[in-house]
Amino acid sequence: MGAVILAAGRSSRMGQGVNKVYREILGKPVLTHSIDTFLGSGIVDEMVLVFNEEEEDLLEEKVLGALDRDLSDIIVRRIPGGKKRQDSSRAGVRASETDYVCIHDGARPNFSSDLIVKLLDATVEHGAAFPGVKPVDTIRANNQGYAGATIDRDRHVKVQTPQCFRKDLHLNAINEAVETGRYFTDDAGIVMELGGVRPRVVEGERSNVKITTALDTRLIEVLISS
Repeated sequence: MGAVILAAGRSSRMGQGVNKVYREILGKPVLTHSIDTFLGSGIVDEMVLVFNEEEEDLLEEKVLGALDRDLSDIIVRRIPGGKKRQDSSRAGVRASETDYVCIHDGARPNFSSDLIVKLLDATVEHGAAFPGVKPVDTIRANNQGYAGATIDRDRHVKVQTPQCFRKDLHLNAINEAVETGRYFTDDAGIVMELGGVRPRVVEGERSNVKITTALDTRLIEVLISS
């Protein structure tokens, strides 16, 4: 399996103009935590790091230099990212030479190796899989500032990454998306809409929080510490 980690984004909501994947949590960059988890799963043959070319020094010195695990047993590819997440995802998957790919947001540092194994098992059987967690809050439609219908929480999940796919299936779908100018918020949506496959939903982890704001960073520190 190839792990494709997306780290080329900008952190406009974090402020200070610093890519959040290079911010440190408990002495290690956010991105380093994600890479270590993939390596710890024991099922990754290849690592594709999709990064911003202007930040290559940070990737090499700060991130890879802080790893707890050895990269010598797997293939590591460094690929420049695109303008949008979808472009970066496509570039990373195209660079992979594995039959299965697991695409992950570099800003999600707190997920488990067990989750990766469960996702790959589901992907081998179904062609695509992603982690999802049921919302705990009441969800209600907002109709121009007025309350609308209440959404059935039991029929909805909050979508996370890693998201795993058979490589050929994902690549065919994302190529069509880019060529037709259609953009999606995640890879599972691309495969579902354009690949003709309904991804399997694997139970996600509530601690698998995506860092979007400074508050998320503090929450992740607590979660990893515990």
